[in-house]
Amino acid sequence: MKFKLLALIGVTLVAAATAATAGAVLPSVTELNVDRTFHFAAGAACAFPLTIHNQGLNRTTTYFDQDGNVTRTEIHLVGFTQSYTNDATGMTLSTPLAGPAIITPNGDGTVTTKIAGNNGRIVVPGQGFVYGDVGLTIFTDLDVIMLTGHYQSPDLYLEAVCSSLS
Repeated sequence: MKFKLLALIGVTLVAAATAATAGAVLPSVTELNVDRTFHFAAGAACAFPLTIHNQGLNRTTTYFDQDGNVTRTEIHLVGFTQSYTNDATGMTLSTPLAGPAIITPNGDGTVTTKIAGNNGRIVVPGQGFVYGDVGLTIFTDLDVIMLTGHYQSPDLYLEAVCSSLS
């Protein structure tokens, strides 16, 4: 008798799950292997010529409601590294980038973006931690809503890169 009751519960749960997901739209997943290099002449970004190299996997997953409307987009950077090289000296610094970035439409044409994790960190050998944007950042098209963790102004990022590579 106990076996029959468990079997009936199991069949009921499977049927309910199937009915609940019958009209669901599967998410769209796009993966892009990134291997890009950008060169900047002296004075364009730093006082010296600078090369920025991005490498890793960018996985973007877009979720939809039953009507096909986007409900959120998630961007994950897998094994992703951004490196900065002083072309005059050959000195290089790099930071892992991870995220994820989660972008959610607000229904009024704007979106809310949440970035959790490492969004840039500079550690100089022999000197230590120089810059970090790690934690949780939430913003809309119009305003920053939340900054938690170790957050520094993005305006200081390039300055920290250049001074660390000088």
